[in-house]
Amino acid sequence: DKWLKAVISPVKSRNGDVRSLIRITRDITERKRADEQREELINNLDKVNTELREFAYVVSHDLKAPLRAIGSLAGWIKRDHEKVLDSEGLENLDLLIQRTKRMNQLIDGILQYSRLGRIKLVLSHVDSARIVNEVIDLLAPPKGISVQIENTLPKVYCDVTHVMQIFQNLISNSIKYMGKPDGKITISHNENGEFWEFSIRDTGIGIDPRHHERIFKIFQTLESRDKVESTGIGLTLVKKIVEQYNGHIRLKSEVGKGCEFIFTLPKGNAGMNNNSTGDPIKSPSELKTGAE
Repeated sequence: DKWLKAVISPVKSRNGDVRSLIRITRDITERKRADEQREELINNLDKVNTELREFAYVVSHDLKAPLRAIGSLAGWIKRDHEKVLDSEGLENLDLLIQRTKRMNQLIDGILQYSRLGRIKLVLSHVDSARIVNEVIDLLAPPKGISVQIENTLPKVYCDVTHVMQIFQNLISNSIKYMGKPDGKITISHNENGEFWEFSIRDTGIGIDPRHHERIFKIFQTLESRDKVESTGIGLTLVKKIVEQYNGHIRLKSEVGKGCEFIFTLPKGNAGMNNNSTGDPIKSPSELKTGAE
């Protein structure tokens, strides 16, 4: 089948009378086919998104419930039979409990990752200083590790949960991978055009430059999961959140010289609107242009 588009234009005399008609016909079959394919892709995408939501529901309900039961049962066995079991048996039960907790955390991480971009953002001016202090209190760094804030942290225009997730994952990573009992974590910021640029640096063991891209990929860890408790989702989650706000994140590190994660978040202004679609949020300058 072919699709044709005809345009008919009149040819008029000097006094305005129509003397003849000119018909121009164009073959628009390819454009129509492209439109139909685009419509089909959109419908398929909607179907996939629906299936993902259903999958997330199954994961959260059908997998987490038996995991909780396994963890509870292992805890009861350890408590009730602690005097009967030898050291190896107790160690194996501890390992089982630890791995069920890790699996729970992994499922939570996957669910958080899958929800990004699909949930309406509640944007507001978030006090990042308050968030950072709450995160530090929550993580309760070991006695030998100090966390210092170099300058007064600014407000960012984001969803408050996202700001919490970013700082919690990055500060937690610095603590977990310090690699020694004593260390220092420093948090600072500066201006970068329409964005605030944050820095979280530590005095830990550092990361070889050849691994800098790898650590942002899902399920990737540089240490054994039995050595350092990690799901391998945290940095992937942070990267996706930052990019959702048109920001960027990068790592500066060398072995033995600590790590510095640098990322940007929008300053925002009163003209910014809530993003209900989950699409990347425009910078303030782009939003001003759109409003005009």
